[in-house]
Amino acid sequence: MKFKSVDSALVVFLDSRDPGAFSALYQFLSPKLYYVCLRYLKNDADAQDALQETFVTAYRKIESFSGQGSFEGWMRRIAVNQCLSRLRIDKRQLESESVEGYQVISEEDDYWQKEETEARLLLALKALPDGYRTILNLAVLEDYSHREIAGLLNITESTSRSQLMRAKAALKLKLEQL
Repeated sequence: MKFKSVDSALVVFLDSRDPGAFSALYQFLSPKLYYVCLRYLKNDADAQDALQETFVTAYRKIESFSGQGSFEGWMRRIAVNQCLSRLRIDKRQLESESVEGYQVISEEDDYWQKEETEARLLLALKALPDGYRTILNLAVLEDYSHREIAGLLNITESTSRSQLMRAKAALKLKLEQL
């Protein structure tokens, strides 16, 4: 059976547990979710593992998808959680990362207005320490609030804010070096 959208495959899978429908869901969503995983994790193998675990978790917990919001958003949250559990970031690691050599930049800096290619940005993100990369992904790319980040990473909101500022500075430095 050929599916034209995530929604059509999801309906069939929820109704009949058709493996072909779940395979179609994988085909539709895996490229986007892989990119999410790759933004958090430094190498392809870890990203692939997190992607597979994302789909295994989704398969096992499909009943918990309430239909509120998009299925893709639900899957993205699972992928992010898989990546965070792989990173095993704790409060001490985030707070102890050094900012030596990084220049703090302001939000108004023109730098953020420049368009960077995905490949260059991904390369720079991979070069960042895990804590900085995680904060950037959650705050900037996933649009989590500092309160949500604090809850996910078991840190304070002020730590989240300061780490984001430091992560932006570190990313800017990495991009300038590329």
